[in-house]
Amino acid sequence: MVNIMRQFLLAFSTYIFPIFATPLLTWLWWKVAGGQWSLVALVMLVPLLFGYFTAFVATGVVKRWRMTTGPRIGGAYVHHGFIYASKMAFVLLLITRDPMAIRIWFDWLAVALLAGSATAFGGWWHDLHAIRAGKIELTGLVASVAERALSTFAPPTYFAVGATYGVATIVGWQMVVEQPGLFPWVFAGAFAALAIVPSIVYFAVARPNRIAR
Repeated sequence: MVNIMRQFLLAFSTYIFPIFATPLLTWLWWKVAGGQWSLVALVMLVPLLFGYFTAFVATGVVKRWRMTTGPRIGGAYVHHGFIYASKMAFVLLLITRDPMAIRIWFDWLAVALLAGSATAFGGWWHDLHAIRAGKIELTGLVASVAERALSTFAPPTYFAVGATYGVATIVGWQMVVEQPGLFPWVFAGAFAALAIVPSIVYFAVARPNRIAR
């Protein structure tokens, strides 16, 4: 029964939710943005590109992990970016439906904590059960060791992903609303922040684990 439930939840998280949630969230954020597609791109396209960037680096450059099932390119899912975009945009929508209302320091702190915590727990939970189900492999590690390794880098790294995305997206949203011509620079900056900040956290917390291996 536990295995059946695990398989269902993993299938929902990996395939069903991204397929159905991505177009729905795109439409919802388009409504929030008042039909301004540049704002929708900040919310949806930045994490989508980040998802593919992460997959490329993790599976093709550092060769840290790989997927073992489903439609893949190399060691990553074909739709990897859509998994990131749908879940991260969903969390942000739960946090705020008016990015322009985020102004005081407490608001920014709340966004970072909520987005970071949701991403950290959700990402760790998914990857943990994917490892147990044999759907994700950490290179050179058996499942039990992979679980322990995951616990060292996943929570802080995934927290950094969610917090950076939440703050960078809302900062970018407010800048583009006030100065639409800045969109290309804001988009590039949001992607750069999302690529750099979690990477720094990952390599900082994963170092002892690499040495131990």
